[in-house]
Amino acid sequence: MSKKKNIFAPERNERYDYLVTKEQPLSFTTESFQKVLVNLDYANIDKKIKVIEFTSTLASEGKSTFVSNLAYLMGQKNQKIILLDLDLRKPKGHRVFNSANKDGLTDYLSGKVSYEKLIKHSEEFGIDYIVTGEKTTAVINVLEAEKLKDLILKLRETYDYVLLDAPPVLAVSDALYIAKHADGVIFVVAQNNAKKTLVREAIQTLKESNVHIIGTVLTQVSLKSGEYGYGYDYSYKYEDE
Repeated sequence: MSKKKNIFAPERNERYDYLVTKEQPLSFTTESFQKVLVNLDYANIDKKIKVIEFTSTLASEGKSTFVSNLAYLMGQKNQKIILLDLDLRKPKGHRVFNSANKDGLTDYLSGKVSYEKLIKHSEEFGIDYIVTGEKTTAVINVLEAEKLKDLILKLRETYDYVLLDAPPVLAVSDALYIAKHADGVIFVVAQNNAKKTLVREAIQTLKESNVHIIGTVLTQVSLKSGEYGYGYDYSYKYEDE
């Protein structure tokens, strides 16, 4: 039986560089993020999970906001973290760190920048990150590139956790290609956005590709009082009910 944690924040902030875990460290939301980390530690008790993909059913489910907040808290616990933006079609990672989307992954894979220039560090958030870089139409070629595989292997050896921000499952096939590089997936579901039938379809798509689903996260939770909240619900397993 899965364990669940609910988190609610006073309001949802659309700024990607606004991390509630940083700006409101004593809030209920931040405390519940801490519980997510505890659950992740239990799920990873054998330390076999280092590369984690974050995906969702469709766009606008709070995935990038969730992974960036989680990355920040991991960094605060003296873990060596790198956040890699693999949403090559609609990148958001550079917005989290208020940086230009250049000298990124596609530039590295094409030989335009070195590994040292590819890896960027945020003093403010205490973690490393990689932006997508120059826009490309050959997205699948990039995701299947041997050089990307080698890069993630190198990151795996260097960092405690490598967090992969991926596109939604049903929008494009990218998430399935990215899953080949990951030890597992944390699946994000927006309560007021995702339809149950589509969520089931996305989950089934991942399962049919033999993707290990580490846990699910419920976001955009509506409070019973009618006030709109922004929350997270974490469990080890996806539940149909």
